[in-house]
Amino acid sequence: MPLPGGQDTVVMKRVSQGSFLQRTVLKHNVIFTEGSKGDEAYLLVDGKVEISGAVDGRKKVFAILQPVSMFGEMALFLDDRGRTATAIALEDSKVVVLNRDDLEGFIEAAPPAIAAMLNTLVARLKSTTKKALRAPNVPMGIVRILDLFESNGVTEIGYDQAVRHMSDIFVCSPQTIEGYIQGLAQKGHVVVDTSGGSGPAASGRRVLRILTPQLLHVVVNTPKPESP
Repeated sequence: MPLPGGQDTVVMKRVSQGSFLQRTVLKHNVIFTEGSKGDEAYLLVDGKVEISGAVDGRKKVFAILQPVSMFGEMALFLDDRGRTATAIALEDSKVVVLNRDDLEGFIEAAPPAIAAMLNTLVARLKSTTKKALRAPNVPMGIVRILDLFESNGVTEIGYDQAVRHMSDIFVCSPQTIEGYIQGLAQKGHVVVDTSGGSGPAASGRRVLRILTPQLLHVVVNTPKPESP
């Protein structure tokens, strides 16, 4: 697959209005890759672009973009951070390129009141984006979900359904969720009942039973084993 920016894959030209560049990316070519450094955002004006990333070693498609869509904008607001996804043209596409200098020049040329408002919005977006990029603590997230059930008097939930939903919430594989649940089971906090639990609708399903009251409080306050 040709690299982004190669002479055979990308055609650059000035957009008639303003100083922005318009880039033509041929089908199946990469616009940017996950983990690479970037200082440009893109406005898709024609074509179709796939945004994807690696989750537990496998490709996961996050979005299929069509005009008019902005992508790669995190590069304008975050310093020294790699791309969090890969963008690939699914068909011949045209994008308008916006870099940090373009953004700063636009803000500098704007009236003072508009510039102040834009600077405030940029600062807020930086803060919000940084928070959104923080990787979730999956084990503690699972504990919090189970604790929420237990605190509301629900100590039995469908195992397979719970694993599936938590896999979607934390964007990881079901096997990863099951591994963390197994860790809780080894500590005696939960048990996976293969007998189907109780009630007429329980036959033939696995049940995750929560054994520890105030699970979150117990887990948070349990001393971690010292490293050897």
